[in-house]
Amino acid sequence: MAILSTTAIARTPSGDSPGKRLEAIRTQMEKGQGLYVAGNYSGAAEVFEAGYTAYPYSAFLFNAGVCYQKQNDVDRALLKFKEYLKADPNAPDADKVNARIATLEAAKAAALAAAVAAAQTTDAGLSADGGVAPPPKPAVVLPSGDDQNAMKSLVVIETEPDGAPLRIYQRLDANAQPFKLGAPSPGWKEVVVTHAPANLTLDVGHYHVVVEKFRDFNASEADMAVSPGHVHQLKANLSQGQFMAFLRASANVIGAHVWIDDKKKEHPEWGETPHGELVPGGKHVVLVEAPGFEPLLSNVELEHGEQKELEVRMVRVGYGVLRIDSSAPAVSVSIDQKPKGVWRSGEEPLDARSDSGSHKVTITSEGRKTFEGMIVVPRGQILPLHVKMIPKYPRGPAWTQAVIGAAFLGGAIFAGVESNRLHDQLQADRDRGALESSDSRATAGRWFAIGADGGFAVAGILGGLAAYNFIKDPLPESSVKPGKVLEFDDPLKARPVARLAPRSRPTFDVAARSPAPSFSFTPSASSTGSGLFLGGRF
Repeated sequence: MAILSTTAIARTPSGDSPGKRLEAIRTQMEKGQGLYVAGNYSGAAEVFEAGYTAYPYSAFLFNAGVCYQKQNDVDRALLKFKEYLKADPNAPDADKVNARIATLEAAKAAALAAAVAAAQTTDAGLSADGGVAPPPKPAVVLPSGDDQNAMKSLVVIETEPDGAPLRIYQRLDANAQPFKLGAPSPGWKEVVVTHAPANLTLDVGHYHVVVEKFRDFNASEADMAVSPGHVHQLKANLSQGQFMAFLRASANVIGAHVWIDDKKKEHPEWGETPHGELVPGGKHVVLVEAPGFEPLLSNVELEHGEQKELEVRMVRVGYGVLRIDSSAPAVSVSIDQKPKGVWRSGEEPLDARSDSGSHKVTITSEGRKTFEGMIVVPRGQILPLHVKMIPKYPRGPAWTQAVIGAAFLGGAIFAGVESNRLHDQLQADRDRGALESSDSRATAGRWFAIGADGGFAVAGILGGLAAYNFIKDPLPESSVKPGKVLEFDDPLKARPVARLAPRSRPTFDVAARSPAPSFSFTPSASSTGSGLFLGGRF
């Protein structure tokens, strides 16, 4: 049995609440545990060392020592185990840790003795300069049971008011009956005697916590299951004679807002995921919200003294937003031929909301080429689009050439008609024998014919040039440049970052799924021109 003095729970930095501090310790402890289970002993040791530097609790030291022992780093393992006992001289497992230290030191001494003996009896122990070669690294015999359950956990126990005497019993026999206060309880052993508040480093296992009679308060008791590499928190409200429960909410969205028993959000939020606190036992309603995700409402029932983890999975809403600006002074935006608004230079980008998926987006601007293309709207996110609107190619020269060509064509037609009319008159007079050789109409007809042919030629050239200039367009089509997908704006805090985990539908919670944004567009067809040519008969 270990008798522990009262230990302050928090050496809380300025600005940090005890709840936030414990959540940070919990995060560090679970990160190290995860690396240890994955076999990354070096990474786990670094995490536990950093944890102790930031939050000097002895559990970090012991866990780092186990990680070094797994790497066969005997010296560093011994250092951490000794530091553990120095930091917590009354640790419930002090005898076990001392036995572990003795085993490691014995293995180290045996390896050193074997190396010295080998160097004295053979030449193999001599180095290049004739000296004794350094001893080999000791072959450490690991104590049995160093699996994931070897990791110790931090247990924080508080009472309201402070100072109540505590006794903690550990179940040694898995088949032992539940602990009964004031009666013989075979299979249980008293391991801690202390006062609240206290932080304890405990092995994995089942415990029974007893708050003894204190002042005018009756005794309180609760069972506690300690899992490896975690932070457990218990608090007894002595005026009510019962332990509070502990609830922790985590989600696939970091920083989602959580309310407890406040569906209308009339009071400040309970916390942001991941977040855990002591709460009264009984039934509670938990509301979790994050911008871009469907809100989640869940009923939770907690026993007094129970520790519960509420894992929330959220799915994104079925719509998204296109955030549009442009190089043009003003643009009009339509999605699937439905107007969404007008953006003007100097204004905030236009947010056009639409159902998620592929949609036809049309953007127009006066004097600019129309953009028309298919854009994929992401679910519950914002896709920024910068639209490069290209000016329409000027058609002034083409119209000038067309007008002048039309004038020449009109003149040529008139000259051709006059030429044909004079030709017919001369032919009629010739048939009657009344044509004189000096008739001026023959000369006029020739000039009209020459003018008609020349006019048609010039009109044809100008018409061809006009048609070419109407068709020609050296400028590119208008286009869009998508930006990095953004989360919805959060009026309560900075934008959350989602850990997306695709699932088909919300179960108790929601899985986030966000299709990668893509876009395509089809340039509009250009117009073409045509020309007419008539010739004279002279």
